[in-house]
Amino acid sequence: MTREKPYVMSFTLGGLNLHESFIVANAYLLSHDWAQVRHVILKENLFQTRMASSSKRLLSELVSRIQMMSEEEMQLFCIGNDQDQRHLLWLAICRRYEFIRDFYQQVVQGHWRALKERVTNDDFNLFWAQKSVDHPEVERISNLTKEKLRSVVFRIMREASLISKDNHINNIVLSSAVHDLIIATDSSQLSLFTTLDSQGGSYGI
Repeated sequence: MTREKPYVMSFTLGGLNLHESFIVANAYLLSHDWAQVRHVILKENLFQTRMASSSKRLLSELVSRIQMMSEEEMQLFCIGNDQDQRHLLWLAICRRYEFIRDFYQQVVQGHWRALKERVTNDDFNLFWAQKSVDHPEVERISNLTKEKLRSVVFRIMREASLISKDNHINNIVLSSAVHDLIIATDSSQLSLFTTLDSQGGSYGI
């Protein structure tokens, strides 16, 4: 039996980090040099953290996300409105973390297509248990860390405006600019949003 590709489960830091992500993307577009990006942000403490170690951890996480964007996406991210920025960051996070992508596509999208209004902690726990069968890297994680990762996933979805404060699944309207970039890159990634196609149907996985 073919073993499933291991999940990267290192998404323990905060949430969407919109402001800091903008700093990273803008710095890259100015230099096109990731080493220079790291040097400038840490030297000038652009994240305004109290400890250098905190800046380093956050920077490493955000670089790994922003690197998932194409240059065109980064450019739109740096000049786009708040909604476009949140949607583009969500795309980058799903590309970086397949666990988050799969949870959204398989559970949140599934609920939305079935006209279920909310996604719950129990939904996440069931998904976790199912993935633990084929992913030992998930099964080995402690319950305490699982709860933290669950909190991070829900926080990211809320900050990306994909769900409400009470976990109600929102209908998403993508701007034409974001929609066109997704189509140009990989149209299947439209399924990372609960949005309707031109015929009023949902985008499948």
